[in-house]
Amino acid sequence: MKNVRVLEEIKSRVDIIDFISRYVGLKKSGQNWKGLCPFHSEKTPSFTANQAKQIFHCFGCGAGGDVVTFVMKYENVSFHEAMATLAKDAGIALTTEKADAKAIQRDEKIRNALLTACGYFESRLRESKTALDYLTQRGISRESVERFRLGYAPSGWHNLLQYLRNAGYHDAVIQAAGLAVNGEKGPYDVFRQRLMFPIMSASGNVLAFGGRALADASDTRSGSVPKYLNSPETAVFKKSDTLFGLFTGKEEIRKENRAIIVEGYIDVIVCYQHGFRNVVAPLGTSLTSGHVLRLRNFTHNAVLVFDGDAAGKSAAKRALSLICQNDYRARVLLLPDNEDPDSYLRKYGADSFRELLGKARTMIDFLLTISTGEKIELVRQALSLIALMKDPLVADEMLTELSDRTRVNELTMREEFRKMKNTPSSKREVPSRAGAPAKNREEYMLLSVVIAFPEKADLVLSRIAINEIQDKTLASLFGRLAALEDRKDFARSILESGEEEEKRVVTKFSVDPGFDPEHVDRSIEDCFRGIEKRKLDERMHLAGNSSDPALTNALLVEKIKFIKGAGL
Repeated sequence: MKNVRVLEEIKSRVDIIDFISRYVGLKKSGQNWKGLCPFHSEKTPSFTANQAKQIFHCFGCGAGGDVVTFVMKYENVSFHEAMATLAKDAGIALTTEKADAKAIQRDEKIRNALLTACGYFESRLRESKTALDYLTQRGISRESVERFRLGYAPSGWHNLLQYLRNAGYHDAVIQAAGLAVNGEKGPYDVFRQRLMFPIMSASGNVLAFGGRALADASDTRSGSVPKYLNSPETAVFKKSDTLFGLFTGKEEIRKENRAIIVEGYIDVIVCYQHGFRNVVAPLGTSLTSGHVLRLRNFTHNAVLVFDGDAAGKSAAKRALSLICQNDYRARVLLLPDNEDPDSYLRKYGADSFRELLGKARTMIDFLLTISTGEKIELVRQALSLIALMKDPLVADEMLTELSDRTRVNELTMREEFRKMKNTPSSKREVPSRAGAPAKNREEYMLLSVVIAFPEKADLVLSRIAINEIQDKTLASLFGRLAALEDRKDFARSILESGEEEEKRVVTKFSVDPGFDPEHVDRSIEDCFRGIEKRKLDERMHLAGNSSDPALTNALLVEKIKFIKGAGL
């Protein structure tokens, strides 16, 4: 059975309202159901689901799609993983093409091996006085040991390898999971004499491990034994996309609408013990775009917590560029020298740490505080950072703060910013939360018409000039519509294979068309009159700039005729 057929079968058996109601409290509102969005923090419901069309859309954050999209976003899983979840829920045997089936089976074997290894490490921890004493010394509670599924890899070269072999796993799978490597005498365990930290996906699958050496301190300091060792990248684990603590912290991150980003495994666990449960950490590396994009499924806000030394300041500065490039917002907390969240919390407690978090600096404040040099150069550095920000409202807020802090004339500063920002003036417009962009309002309304009334598509396509539409999302959607043989499949085809912004547009207009369905033909004519008027106004504007009075007068006569003919 092809994926498309399976998807249709899933949708026929899994009602989107029944399914989403397991996660969101929905109430009937006209033809739709409404509730608080699970993807961003809000007090007034803006999350809407439509039973007849089997789609959802949030008018607050713009998230939208079908039941598969919902599972992907809520559980932070791939399309195939979401399909597998829903197929199981619907009682459907999920079959795929041979190549896909082979890859899925391989990944499943790897995940099972990792899960079995996790259980093995947990059982060995209970038997290791050395590891338990270390955890006690670091203030890690028994509850945290269980919550984070901490374990221990004993000394010896083949303990885990033999355990997994006895459990039925082949050496090829064990090595593919990053649990063993080949040596001169054959495969041997990657992790030995280490405290083990399972690295989990947002949905709780074990993807990899981090191991903290518990060998003699002299070995660690000499460099013969690395202090921390992570699993290599595998078919199920990509280091630059994975955050420690996301599984345990995701619900609190959604609730708080903020993530606290720290540097280490122990930092995450100790923060969690002290009541800060919205905490995650990269896996011994700098923050990456993959990390930020992963977090964006849960919040667009973060506090970056770094050591207050020169290295911490430098790391924070690098992270801010990444934050802005990915349209994220962050504050920065530099801890006192020689302190990390673990040591600070154990010394001073949760209230003191909470107070520090409340004083975390804005991105602009942080830059101006740590930077040295002439004021004008500092302003240019800050403007370069702001220019990376895609959200114009956030950028505007940062510009105002920069002007207030530096006392540089705001108009002059904004002029410099416009010169610096290298985004072309024809940058695509995306439908705002309130509706379509003013420049292409009529075209967006016509798109809404053909979503609601596919039988009107031929009429609309015969009169609209797709090649003249500058909005890339809008032009792409009309192009996709024109290419379809069966226009009734338009919305479904976009939800299955469209770009993220295309899906948002389709789900928004599917749950809120924005016109009176009883007067659809009148709405179509109003839209085309509006397009004609807009084009005429643009021609008049160009004529005015050309200083050609005869052309201006001719266009003015044309506009008067148009107004009379349209009855405006």
